[in-house]
Amino acid sequence: MFYKRIVLLGLCLWASLGLCAFTLQYGSLFKVADITLTQEGKPVLPLARGKYANIRVLTKETFEILKKCPASCRQTAGKGDISLHGFRPAQTRPGMWIAEVSYDEAWLVTFLIFQNKEGFGVVPPEHFIFLDKALQARTERLLSARVQEEK
Repeated sequence: MFYKRIVLLGLCLWASLGLCAFTLQYGSLFKVADITLTQEGKPVLPLARGKYANIRVLTKETFEILKKCPASCRQTAGKGDISLHGFRPAQTRPGMWIAEVSYDEAWLVTFLIFQNKEGFGVVPPEHFIFLDKALQARTERLLSARVQEEK
């Protein structure tokens, strides 16, 4: 296992960054794609549009799991509890809001909410993929309800 990790790290240093990215799956709830490791072995979560940190780790346990992933791996998920940690209107565009949602107090994900003809559209970061449709629906309901409070 140690040699496999060293070889993988060596290949990653030699190759371009995109080839060394891995995915962490959080139970059957969601996955985060395009995670990389620095030369020192520290995990780097993907940035949206090259500069926005829309996915963050909230626990040391999750950070340690990311550090030990030799390639794509899976973290045992909690119950899928969601809570709103932050919510604000976007300053760049009317009819758009920015929300930070915590999943089991282990992950913090920033969503964009847009007002549209049908109501509101919820857009996750590009590297965050829902696997559980019920969790996705609960997240969208939570954020739509919060926008309604703002209006």
